Amino acid sequence: MATTINIVLWSICLLLSIKCNYTISTVEHSCFFRNITNQRPEKKEMYCFGVDKIPIFNEPVHVITLRECNIKELSENSFSLYKHSITDIVLINVKNLATLSSSTFKNLTRLQSLFISHAISLKEIPSDVFRSFSKSFSSLHITKSNLKKIPDLSNLGSIKAMHTIEFEGNNIHKLTTNGIKTRTEQLLLEYNGIEEIENWAFNGSEIAKLSLKGNKLRSLFDHSFDGIANLLSLDLSETSMSFLPASGLMSIEKLWVEKTTSLTKIPSIYSFGNLKEAHLTYSFHCCAFQFPDKHDHTKYANHQANIQAIQNKCEGSRTAVGVLIEHPTVTLKTENAASDNNDNEEFFHETAQSTNNMEIVCGNITPITQSPVKCSPQPDALNPCEDIMGFFWLRMSVWIVGVTALLGNMIVLLVVIRKRANKSVPRFLMSNLAFADFCTAIYLLILAYQDFESSNKYFNYAYNWQTGVGCKIGGFLTVFSSQLSVFALCLLTIERWFSIRRALYTNKLTFSSAAKLMAIGWTYSLFMAALPLMGVSSYSTTSICLPIDVSRVSSVCYILTLVLFAGGAFVLMAFCYAQIYSSLSYETRHAKGEACIARKILILVGTNFVCTAPVIFFAVTALLGLPLVDVTQSKILLVFFYPINSCANPFLYTILTASFRHDIVSTFTKFGFCGNGDKKKYKVIFSTQTNNTNRVTPVHCPESSSPEQA
Repeated sequence: MATTINIVLWSICLLLSIKCNYTISTVEHSCFFRNITNQRPEKKEMYCFGVDKIPIFNEPVHVITLRECNIKELSENSFSLYKHSITDIVLINVKNLATLSSSTFKNLTRLQSLFISHAISLKEIPSDVFRSFSKSFSSLHITKSNLKKIPDLSNLGSIKAMHTIEFEGNNIHKLTTNGIKTRTEQLLLEYNGIEEIENWAFNGSEIAKLSLKGNKLRSLFDHSFDGIANLLSLDLSETSMSFLPASGLMSIEKLWVEKTTSLTKIPSIYSFGNLKEAHLTYSFHCCAFQFPDKHDHTKYANHQANIQAIQNKCEGSRTAVGVLIEHPTVTLKTENAASDNNDNEEFFHETAQSTNNMEIVCGNITPITQSPVKCSPQPDALNPCEDIMGFFWLRMSVWIVGVTALLGNMIVLLVVIRKRANKSVPRFLMSNLAFADFCTAIYLLILAYQDFESSNKYFNYAYNWQTGVGCKIGGFLTVFSSQLSVFALCLLTIERWFSIRRALYTNKLTFSSAAKLMAIGWTYSLFMAALPLMGVSSYSTTSICLPIDVSRVSSVCYILTLVLFAGGAFVLMAFCYAQIYSSLSYETRHAKGEACIARKILILVGTNFVCTAPVIFFAVTALLGLPLVDVTQSKILLVFFYPINSCANPFLYTILTASFRHDIVSTFTKFGFCGNGDKKKYKVIFSTQTNNTNRVTPVHCPESSSPEQA
């Protein structure tokens, strides 16, 4: 057994690159001793595993390590034998330890550090347990235990500032007013489930680095961090807070608020007098530091007013003596201060001078040369610091395009619904096409309205918009409408191809077949639009709510499916229209009256190409890792190319056709434009000649006829 322990211990020492000398205790076979030679001065450690009490060994011991022991209580006599030599106490996985007496560490005059881990039975520590600690004590760690509250720390750091105080992974839920008072370089309260920090919870403390990472922090108040002197670093990452109080943060230089998705807005940069680094959750929060006037115009105006007031005070001064606005800060050491030879060493040195970035010279105020705040994540190509529509002309254009598409498709839907008794295949397909393009128009107008609401200050609205219901609805509408529109266009093209190329055959596209095919198209379109809502890609990636996330394989496959579907549809339509044109005889194609056929086919294929080709091209280059356009440029595609079909389709397929003009006349007549006082109405008679000219013949309305009879 001893041989086995020797081998294991030598292996551990080699792995840790520590020169160890140890001997097997003759008193307790579950303990061994070793000299820790990487310490200055060299220390002797007693390492015990699974003991029921602290072994007695008549030899000076500096470090006592107890692991997986069955000790239930530590009292004044527990370490009395080693009170003149012990410097470090380490208790690991002591599950039965439930009680620490107030005098446990009394008279341990050289104690420098205490480490307790995985003491799940330890729920409370006496308030005066740290009262008798030596002035050399600098490191306290009680982690992954079951403490319900922070013990009284007022005696720690009163003589000499502590190096580290850590209560990570306990069961603390609330920090009360005046609950923590200490002087330490680091106070780590991570992953405790802390939900509330009352006002002035750290009042009277001097803390350089405060970490509350991994807590819930649902309730923070305006003065939760007030009362902390010399706070330089604050970590609030991985929390659920929705509000970050600005008070008490003027001195901090580093701020961490990563993976905190609930924090939608951060304080103005003028709330941070000395901030140098900010590690945040969203890139648009970094925009607030770049554009402080847009982020919080009130504080920006107050800042400018203060500058003006100082300038006014300097007016008339005969001397131009520079005055420096100063705030006291501290400089902390980063090396371990647990050395016996440096009892007077302090982490908090004499107050140093720092500025609030403003040098005042009578009659002139100039900023001191300073690098800007280092902020991450930086705004990128997908989320730049700009409005939804980055340019004024683009803002106007999206309204024009959206309203045009909305009105054009609305007219088509009204007329088609009016003629619902005429169940022809083209009319049915055009109604589906018009509905799809109508949804695209709604998407554009949603973007236009949100852009109007957030103009010049979008990053203040970015979180609520991109993660909210509005962006999800807009994204759903645009994917659904684009896929349904392409599907309906394909069926319209196939129907025309059948009607011309297979005019003498009976196997034409029937209304029943068209309805079944459109049902498939609706199912496909709804499914593709719903996938980003289920985690495949995301509508929250950009301000324009398009699912262009390429961070995962599933998202890339999703975009690739959309691109291939659009590309395949265009090839199919181009092929069908080419065959339709080639089926006409040479004389017909070159007849003066039939030249419009070629023009119409060219317009149909051309609009689809202009709409589809740029989107497909830039999407493919992005998927290949060679994006040629950023979001700013893609917005131009969104307004000028993507909705071309939505604006052109109602005119090309419906409004500009002779039959639709006849339906419009019939619809207006239906709604009473030929009344009893009007003796005439006009009937449009469509010529069957090749020039497609129309004859308009006046006819009399029966005097007794109602609008319905007419």
